[in-house]
Amino acid sequence: MAELTASRAAGFEEETKLKAPAKTPPRDAAKAFAPTSAVREDRRVRKTKKQIREAFTSLLLEKRFEIITVREISELADVNRGTFYTHFRDTQDLLDQLENRVLDELKSITVTVKRQDWERATYRYLEQVLTLCSDYSDVYTALILRGRDPSFEERFIMALRHQYLRGFLRRVCRTDENVQELYCVYIVDGLLAIVSVWLKSGMKEAPGELARIAGDFIMRGVKGLR
Repeated sequence: MAELTASRAAGFEEETKLKAPAKTPPRDAAKAFAPTSAVREDRRVRKTKKQIREAFTSLLLEKRFEIITVREISELADVNRGTFYTHFRDTQDLLDQLENRVLDELKSITVTVKRQDWERATYRYLEQVLTLCSDYSDVYTALILRGRDPSFEERFIMALRHQYLRGFLRRVCRTDENVQELYCVYIVDGLLAIVSVWLKSGMKEAPGELARIAGDFIMRGVKGLR
């Protein structure tokens, strides 16, 4: 484990709770596409939104967002257009709500770090991130792996960099900020490369198992930054 300076070690005597600043979601973004246990909605509404989401991401795998129509989504989802407009203004609103839902869930991940178990906290954090990628694998594949929305990919990456991983490095590494910044980029890009291979191979490993593998890679690198 990386050594800490005396001042940093003292700062670890109390638990530090890492959580992204709260962000007020846009209209319905906190409800749309949420897992069944997260929002109390009518079962039919959840089913309809799931059908719309799956139809939309399926179309995104085939064509650019700009040429996808509400009619195409509705027909593939087996709902009428009136039903679509009950939940979304248009395709842009659908995309915005879906992206904001994923980012809000990513930013809401909370991990409590203690001086004596920061390695374990890292595994817990990675497992939650990987579970999120699994839950929204269709969205991740369409928007990031297929590159349908580079701006969403950039926001996803920046959320990871500014969340736990960057705070983690500041607490366990004695190197200067430039090196920490470079290593943060290295960690996040490496993690996303692992996610890419994982999704393309059918997610054979459970999120916890993959978190252990990815976490071990990170720990070995941190030990080299003494």
